[in-house]
Amino acid sequence: MNCRILLGLVPLWCFVLVQELNAAELAPARPNFLVIVADDLAFTDLGAFGGEIDTPNLDALAGKGVKLTGFYTAPTCSPTRAMLLTGQDAHKIGIGAMAEMLPFVPGLGERPGYEGYLDPAVTTLADELGAVGYRTYMTGKWHLGLTPEYGPKARGFQRSYVLLQGGADHFGAYQAKTQAPTDGAVTYQEDGRPTRYPVGAFSGDVFTSKMLEYLERHSQDGRPFFAYLAFTEPHWPLQAPDALIDKYKGRYDRGPVALREARFSRMKALGLLNETSLATRPGTLTEWSSLSPRQQAVAARAMEIYAAMVDSLDQNVGRVLAALERSGELDDTVIIFLSDNGAEGVEQSALHALMARSGVVMGNPAALSDASTDPLKMGRPGSYVAYGPDWAQAATGPFRLFKGTTNEGGIRAPAFVTGPGISGGRIYSDPVSVRDIMPTLLDLAGVPRTNTVVSPSDLSPGVSWVNMLDSDPTTQMLPHDVMAWELFFRRGIRQNNWKAVFSQEDVTLLEQNKPDAQPPRWRLYNLSRDPGEQHDLAGSEPGVLKGLIIRWNDYAAANGVVVVPPGSPAQTRSH
Repeated sequence: MNCRILLGLVPLWCFVLVQELNAAELAPARPNFLVIVADDLAFTDLGAFGGEIDTPNLDALAGKGVKLTGFYTAPTCSPTRAMLLTGQDAHKIGIGAMAEMLPFVPGLGERPGYEGYLDPAVTTLADELGAVGYRTYMTGKWHLGLTPEYGPKARGFQRSYVLLQGGADHFGAYQAKTQAPTDGAVTYQEDGRPTRYPVGAFSGDVFTSKMLEYLERHSQDGRPFFAYLAFTEPHWPLQAPDALIDKYKGRYDRGPVALREARFSRMKALGLLNETSLATRPGTLTEWSSLSPRQQAVAARAMEIYAAMVDSLDQNVGRVLAALERSGELDDTVIIFLSDNGAEGVEQSALHALMARSGVVMGNPAALSDASTDPLKMGRPGSYVAYGPDWAQAATGPFRLFKGTTNEGGIRAPAFVTGPGISGGRIYSDPVSVRDIMPTLLDLAGVPRTNTVVSPSDLSPGVSWVNMLDSDPTTQMLPHDVMAWELFFRRGIRQNNWKAVFSQEDVTLLEQNKPDAQPPRWRLYNLSRDPGEQHDLAGSEPGVLKGLIIRWNDYAAANGVVVVPPGSPAQTRSH
């Protein structure tokens, strides 16, 4: 090319370059996103929500952000995770029931929406953010499909290291030798390929180290990230490093009632409770004095291990925060923390029965040895311990029951959000949903959303929190008109402050066929006066209950909910 022509083009190139640089400076920077999910964390476990467990990193984040005290999930883990990643009701996207439970109800897995894996046709948050240049990473618990075509790599995550099942020995025991799990063994994948978990290393440490590896490798490429860190802590089996367990030795020797009262006092001091929440003590709590010294020692040890797991989770969150601080990315990162459901209240005997009946649960049933009940062996590899309904109910705060139910204790979970542009130091108590996370992050990233088309009888789409996070009184967040739930044929619906629940009372998954169990029925509560769901108003407010039941039936029809187990008598229907 002629030199004179080249020289003539130089000013044009410079002008174009300057224009591009100016445009880059004027374009809003997209924030990073870090979504942290704790597995079965109780409402009051964190110090920021009233707990005594050492959680300084999470407490500091919550203090700088917005605590969501009306945050709702599904009753158990995989439906919650499906809704988090898609913004849609779990029944619409293949997770109408947990995959592990489908074999217990013949014919249920043949129904649309009950496939037990995330529908491949559904767009995920990782898909959407990856398409606009985000780095997308996941480590931890997947629980949305066991084969590569249903794994994180196929769902938009560019890097991933995951446990495919719902839980596992936290030190890596009972791994499958192939990707076809047998005898309860569990499987891990990295980037869609089989991998081996480092036996002897603790789960929270492993999943955090992998996330740090992904974040640090590309921290200087100028692109924002979406990181989904899904811990398996503090899900059973309760296990933790010995030194952390020893840290909590003796702290729970007074029992669950004392724990509940102490946490309630702290919740009041933090402004998380009102007096009506303290009025009634659940009748399900066992009198501590009625237990033998050995029973007390076993129960206290279980809670010590649980506390150590929560402590470990917090320390690993601290590792991530320190790494982001070093890379200069922390101040540009929006962080959402949540538990995937209420506290796990399964009885130890029911846990063992569940594992014995299912070949795809979380370890080899041979693990159920004396290590499960020997206080000196509890918490170590091979010890499969759950802390039971008393500790779960005590740690659930004012709410009734726990994981697996559509009562408040099963579906209301601790959560908070913090980061750039978010007006922090606040408590937001109005109802919000795990389905809101996808539209919120897409709005914060400036990604256009395709409005979900719903029928008039269906739930409203997920609601973006953006107008709530800036605390500007002139911008109001649209409220959820109604929230509805179903899992394991238990139902729930909330509209304004009215809540209706359809289930048997005080049952666990494996106790539904007890000879003395009452038939399931609808119960009605006014959550503004009775957040603990202690006073059933079904008899005194039949008109309110009838309206809620009609609304729930509309929701069920719109979402393909199987209302009763296949083959069940018609009289168990609600309508």
